[in-house]
Formats: sequence, C-alpha cells, structure tokens
Amino acid sequence: KYLQKERGVKKRKQDADVINNEFSIFDPAIDEGLLKEERSCYMFAHDQIQHGAYSLMLEDERARLHHQIGHSILGKMLEDHVSDLLFIAVDQLNRGETFMTEEHGRMKLAKLNLKAGEKAMLLATFLSSASYLEQGISLLCDDHWEKYYDLSLHLYSLYAEVEYCNGRFHNISLTVKSIFAHAKVY
Repeated sequence: KYLQKERGVKKRKQDADVINNEFSIFDPAIDEGLLKEERSCYMFAHDQIQHGAYSLMLEDERARLHHQIGHSILGKMLEDHVSDLLFIAVDQLNRGETFMTEEHGRMKLAKLNLKAGEKAMLLATFLSSASYLEQGISLLCDDHWEKYYDLSLHLYSLYAEVEYCNGRFHNISLTVKSIFAHAKVY
C-alpha cells in the first residue's frame, strides 16, 4: 500500500513536471506582457493582442493549431472519463476539422461531439448541445446510415430532442424525416 501511494505521488509529480515543461514555452510572452498567468491559466493580456496574433496566422495554420491543441487536451483526459476538458477539446478539434480527412478520424470526432452534446444536454445547455450534435452530424460520411447506423441514429435522435427543447420545430421535422427514411426494423 505504501508503494502504491509512493507511485501515485511520483506519477502526479511527473504529470506536474510535464505540464510545467509544456507551459514554459509561454515564458517569453509573459515576460513581454503579452500573456498573463491567472489562477493556473494563461490568457492574453488584452483581447486585441489575441485578435492580432490570431489574424497573423494563415487559415491552415489556425486549423492545424486548433487540431493539435484539441488532440493534446484529449490526450490529457483520463480514458473513458468525461471531464470538463471535453468541451474544450471538442471545440478545438471542431475548429481544426479540416485536418480530419480520414473517415475514421471524422467518425471519432463525430462520437466526441455526441459525448459533448449529451453532456451539454444534461447541463440543460440545449443550444450548445444542438451545436455539438449538428457538428457531429456534419462529420458523418455520405453512407453513414449504412456504415455507422447506431452513431447516426443516436446523433439524429438526440438532435431532434434537443431542438424540441430549443423550440426549433422545423429542424425536428427534417431530422425525424431522415430517421424514418433510414430506420431499421428488427
């Protein structure tokens, strides 16, 4: 038991060292007053600095950066544990979606959007939930009803439910029509 505790402490220390090493890249920007550290978070000292830095990047660079940040955050999350980082990771991956060209990666991101949509729905943030679910649906391949039936059905069904909560009945009608057109009877 003592050995397990010691390993746990060493693991937490290793994790902290990795995080500190990753964030040391921000030190020059902090020294110049471009970034500030607040409550263990880094943020731009002013919105205009953020806007300026972002606008200097080419569209492809921005998408690649968002993709990398999303994967980095996703890698930090515990396996099968939906934490608060899920929203941040999925938002970043969605912004870097253009780098998801392979079907497998796009379906994985669609599943992550489904998880984020489910979690947002549980928090009664129905507009956010609808946004994640809509993004998940948009990531599906052309023949998704044949290849990914369960994922498609879950995304579409939950999207219809969330749009009901949002009062967007036109979206419900279109979504339900698609579900009925592809429904399997067992």
